[in-house]
Formats: sequence, structure tokens, C-alpha cells
Amino acid sequence: MNCNTCGTPLGDADLVCPSCSKATSEVAQPKPTARMVTSKLSEYYQIEFQKIQTSNEQYKGKWNWAAFLAGPIWAFTKGLKEIVVIYALAILFTFGISVLAYAVIFGLRGNYIYYTKLMKGRVLII
Repeated sequence: MNCNTCGTPLGDADLVCPSCSKATSEVAQPKPTARMVTSKLSEYYQIEFQKIQTSNEQYKGKWNWAAFLAGPIWAFTKGLKEIVVIYALAILFTFGISVLAYAVIFGLRGNYIYYTKLMKGRVLII
């Protein structure tokens, strides 16, 4: 993170810019782009997230086999814990009937759900 006033690099613990004394809470940071957020992700997710972002979220991602086959495990590893809880409750209340429905939802929209979590910091509740 850099100070927007003077451009000095700031540490994570810096509350005030050491160069211009501007409070770091007042330093507006640029909106994260798919390229910035996804740099540590696999190439598959980098490409998918870039497509989603460049289409203004009209493109919702292609079929995700990992999300389809491993549903709740895939969601948990991606930090989508709320969806895992809802998935488990749906299975309990429908006596397992919802398993196929959730598998299809994860397969169709898994990439977009994961994109929303990373880029917007919110979880799409299914």
C-alpha cells in the first residue's frame, strides 16, 4: 500500500505516513482488479475472473467440475463457509434430495460465487 498524497510505501502496521504525516485511514486505495486479487490463484481462476470482470459480470463463469463433484468441500476450501452451512441444512431438511440441486448450482455458478467472495468480499447465498 502506498500513500496517495506523497507515494511513500506504507507498511501494514503504519497508522500515519512517515513522510507526509497523513493518516493511513484517510488514504484511499484503488479498487482491486481481478489481476491484483487473483495473482496467487491458479491460471484457471485467473482466466475465469478476468472474463467475469471484463464482461461487467454478464459472464458468470464456465462449468466447474471440481465444484460440481466436491461441492461442499470445494466451497469450504474457497472460504465459502456460509454456503457449506446452508448446504448441510438443506440436506437435513430435504432428507438428501437437495444434493443434486446444489451440485448443479455449484457446477454452474461456482466460479461466480468464488469471484464474488474474493472481489466484493461478500458471499452469494444460494
